[in-house]
Amino acid sequence: MKKKFNIYCGLLIAAIVFGIGVDMAQTGYMAFRGAQAGWEQASREKNGECKSKISQTIDINDLNAVEMFPKNIMQLDKCDSIINKKTGEKMPVMMTQAIVFTKERPPLANPNKFTSWFMLGLIIAFWVVFIKLVKGVNKGEIFEKKTEKYLSWGGWLCLAIYMLGWVERVWTYYNNVQMFEFENYDTILYEGPDSAMLYAAFGMLLVGQIFKIGRQMKEEQELTV
Repeated sequence: MKKKFNIYCGLLIAAIVFGIGVDMAQTGYMAFRGAQAGWEQASREKNGECKSKISQTIDINDLNAVEMFPKNIMQLDKCDSIINKKTGEKMPVMMTQAIVFTKERPPLANPNKFTSWFMLGLIIAFWVVFIKLVKGVNKGEIFEKKTEKYLSWGGWLCLAIYMLGWVERVWTYYNNVQMFEFENYDTILYEGPDSAMLYAAFGMLLVGQIFKIGRQMKEEQELTV
């Protein structure tokens, strides 16, 4: 039974690492493309091919992630356009997400400046609790208050991570509403945090209660005997 438990724990860790790896790969790819574009721009400026100093005017603080939706999805003439190089055709396109460059500072500071450290602390705390839970189960500490406590803490930490994700998104949405009003698009709050974290939170709390009931039944049987 412990062997199977360890296998499941290993699969869970592998799934989490895979998810983090995918996110890191996406971020790395975007950083690589940005660095590549900056290098090419600097080369053109050095060779005199480009006189503008665009690459020097872009600041990471000027980037704003905006979620949006077309005001009238049926009016193609009010859409933006993109060129399909395979056919040379200019095709209508409706954006739902965009990175907007602006020198205007949001009314509230960037939420990531305040929430990233809290998020990191919550993630570290979850892993500490998870490792203690695994070690306890391998020692045979199953129907004990300690195990229930670890499961409960893990559940509440997952819930806190999920709620903090909503704080980040609502904060960003408020800033976008205060800063932008697009002609053909409404600024919306479309994507929330990963629901898997919410399921994990209530799943761990539920399992904790099941372990508690099992411990109480075990104690009652021992008293009866």
